[in-house]
Amino acid sequence: MSTANGSASAISLEPKPGTVYLLEEKRPKATYELLDQTVSAGYNGLVVTRDFPKKLLAENELASCRILWLTNLVGEGRINPTAIGILMGQLRTFIEGQKRTTIVLDGLEYLVSLNTYDRMLQFMHQLKDLVVTNDCIMFVPVDPRTMNQRELALLERCMEPVLPKTEVEAQEDNLVGAGDEGVLRLLDVRPR
Repeated sequence: MSTANGSASAISLEPKPGTVYLLEEKRPKATYELLDQTVSAGYNGLVVTRDFPKKLLAENELASCRILWLTNLVGEGRINPTAIGILMGQLRTFIEGQKRTTIVLDGLEYLVSLNTYDRMLQFMHQLKDLVVTNDCIMFVPVDPRTMNQRELALLERCMEPVLPKTEVEAQEDNLVGAGDEGVLRLLDVRPR
């Protein structure tokens, strides 16, 4: 399990193509930092979200990313959250239609609430296969408080788990060991 850390942000991870990252965080701040990092490196971005796109665009720099809004409202850039076959088709088209793609699936908890956990776990396994075979990078933020221990463990087994540091932990790291060059610090390791 990776622990994401850094002085200026909650994350310092070098995303690898062909990997699905499960970011266990209450709000997807570190997820969008990683998306920005990959888009800045030349990747084409797609965000699937439950958040209203205008709100999301106001909070994050996603101008170059395509956004799919999980909603029952009909319209351009919107997808019914119970139509996971259509969602998979949209993701497949995006991933296979261009090189160097990165995806954020922000709303897994919402999809689980409408489609059952087992159905969404199967969906995630199929999506992982698509990501791996096309050298895509995918980030899936999940609030660990929304799932039981078994459900979270199954997701961790099929994805690369990342535990971003909280703002308090990042601030503490800035205070602890300041100027201690050459000193081995094990502050980044924390048990689940």
